[in-house]
Amino acid sequence: MNLPKLDNSNLWDKTYLVLKDLIVRREFKPNEKLSIPDLSVKLGVSRTPIRDALTRLEMEGLVKTVSKVGTFVNAIAIEDVLDIIDTRLMLEYWVVEKLPALHEKEYLVKIRELEDILEQAGNTVEKIPLGSFLRTDYNLRFHIAFVKMGNNQKNVEIYLNMMNYHYLAAENSLFTKEMVTSAIGQHYAIIKALKEKDHAALKAAIKLHLDDSKDKLIERLMASGGQL
Repeated sequence: MNLPKLDNSNLWDKTYLVLKDLIVRREFKPNEKLSIPDLSVKLGVSRTPIRDALTRLEMEGLVKTVSKVGTFVNAIAIEDVLDIIDTRLMLEYWVVEKLPALHEKEYLVKIRELEDILEQAGNTVEKIPLGSFLRTDYNLRFHIAFVKMGNNQKNVEIYLNMMNYHYLAAENSLFTKEMVTSAIGQHYAIIKALKEKDHAALKAAIKLHLDDSKDKLIERLMASGGQL
């Protein structure tokens, strides 16, 4: 594989971002062993930024290190998707419990932010190819904006780190136009419950959305061999 040589500015971050992009696009295949000396030569950097990048990627669940064996690209299997969706549901339910602590003005501003994201998604989805639309990741922007309503940065970081499977699914064409438009409609149901301050309906809308996403993604994943 021909990899781009990196310049020395922000070298550690650039090394991390290049390797993450290659993994997400599956230029490195599931369960492939990553050689630090080989990556060092191909990227034109020392081994230290490579090791740092792999440590960061392991924290995000994209690679795993086996003692005395090496570092390997993680495959995302059905069991992983099930676990991730359960954790997402737990975090989003936690946000619902924190909503009463928000001042009314802040509450309305955050709802408007969610509406803006959905309006942009709705205006864009019919205008550009599906692959390009998925890379804008309005879905992730919506969910991160929602999780931020809980005012806990650590939870936001946890949520972001779990969403790597979503990037993988997008890059490997596991999402369909029907899945995208369905998700937008379900997001509007979440906003409706937020506006009405109906927390029972809000939790129900969140669960419906995540369960639907899980079921459709697993169906597509199974058709693609059970992992990506």
